[in-house]
Amino acid sequence: MYYATPKQMKEIESYSDSHGVSYRELMENAGAAAAEFVCKLAGRQDLSGGVLVLCGKGNNGGDGFVLARNLYSAGIAVNVVLTSGDPATELAGYEYCLLGEDGIDVLNLNDNIDKVFSLFSSCSLIVDAVYGTGFHGELPPEIKACFSFAKRCRKPIVALDTPSGGNCLTGEAEEDVLKCDYTITFGCIKTGMLCEPLRSLCGEITVADIGFTNECFEAAAYVAIDLEESYVKALFPKRAEDCYKNQFGHLFNIAGCRRMSGAAQMSTLAALRSGAGRVTLASTEEVIDRLAAVIFESTFLPLDAAKDGAISAKAANTLIKELPAATAVCIGSGLSDTADTAEIVKTVIKNADCPIILDADGINCICSCIDIIRNTKGRLILTPHPGELKRIYAAAFDSNFPDRLTMAVKIAREFDVIVAAKGVPTYIAGGGKLYICKAGNPGLAKGGSGDVLTGIIGAFAAYGLAPSDAAAAGVFVHGKAADLAREKLSETGMLPRDVIDELPYVFKAWNR
Repeated sequence: MYYATPKQMKEIESYSDSHGVSYRELMENAGAAAAEFVCKLAGRQDLSGGVLVLCGKGNNGGDGFVLARNLYSAGIAVNVVLTSGDPATELAGYEYCLLGEDGIDVLNLNDNIDKVFSLFSSCSLIVDAVYGTGFHGELPPEIKACFSFAKRCRKPIVALDTPSGGNCLTGEAEEDVLKCDYTITFGCIKTGMLCEPLRSLCGEITVADIGFTNECFEAAAYVAIDLEESYVKALFPKRAEDCYKNQFGHLFNIAGCRRMSGAAQMSTLAALRSGAGRVTLASTEEVIDRLAAVIFESTFLPLDAAKDGAISAKAANTLIKELPAATAVCIGSGLSDTADTAEIVKTVIKNADCPIILDADGINCICSCIDIIRNTKGRLILTPHPGELKRIYAAAFDSNFPDRLTMAVKIAREFDVIVAAKGVPTYIAGGGKLYICKAGNPGLAKGGSGDVLTGIIGAFAAYGLAPSDAAAAGVFVHGKAADLAREKLSETGMLPRDVIDELPYVFKAWNR
């Protein structure tokens, strides 16, 4: 399944118009698909009071005009309200003229307020076709008043493409936006519809096929793809009977400090539970002494410590000697952001000839010298939460922050890195691909969840998955394990360590 931004939808529609299905045909198909949906609703609920279609002056209103004509032809009583005056686009104007030929009653909101509000009370269903996916800004006062009355009438509401006033890029929405029972979205779900509060305002979402081909979606760069379980499972073939540990890689996990040894523990255990052949925790002796008694399967690389209990810059030479043995490197979990750790991160980026997973303080350490990530020997995977994503973006570009998806894609393209932008949903961008992962739940909103994810991705990269696949699979498996933990323990009670405990059961379900 594809997910597109409003800008990408314009590119997709343009490609379709010049390669077989015209703009007018797309509008006709959209209105017909919406009418089919409403007719199916009529089989489940009483629509004897008729359908009231609120139409704006753009092409979303044009979709509403086509819907009205199709409902009228099907014998369903329908009234059309122009919320913002006459149509302002050629396509919508054409469809508006056809309404007159069919004899459908059309009311102008500003000229017939009392009658329109009376129809709100008497109708059985309201259709929102006021604004499309390109809406941004603020709803006009007359639309706010109209929507306010519609809410008070408590009638079922169907949105065409998206609830009017919702931002289909960011998911933001004003409090005046109608909370819809159903949304018929055309071609694909828009990325903002996956984010709150717009996601909740959409109600039940149905994707209507209006004629876009796969080539239409592929014509727009970085159109998001749903990260499906079947794709992730196929990345993990069943192990051969005669396999051995070196076939599954050697992960170096450079993590931990005096204050945050737990982060090193969780990332290391997560990597071990995710199938890495060998895992070496590289940290200070103080951290290693704490953890060696509870992590039996890891090997350890003691590093010099600074006075504050973090890894010292003096450890750089040790790492340079040991890094050639690694098939992937994680760095950042519980590391601390100091001048010494910044030198360690730079050393790894300059010398590791394998995939590098940069998380947490690993990310913070390079924000003052962001260009260093342009010339890594191995492919770089960044796993920022929203705050860290903004820090990277501000260091690379400016502090006029766009939405999370735009930031992730722009960073991935600018620096040729993989970005797993954590959030709801998580975006995995890089290598010309953009995945959306919806696995996971609010129980992950706890310190340590990111450390678990880092270890999982590191394990997958260590045993040979392509960096983009390692990041995508890591996010998915992490989310699936979190969903299993929720089933047993609840979102409130589950801990990141519980997610680690559930990792084997994700693989067991796949017979891996």
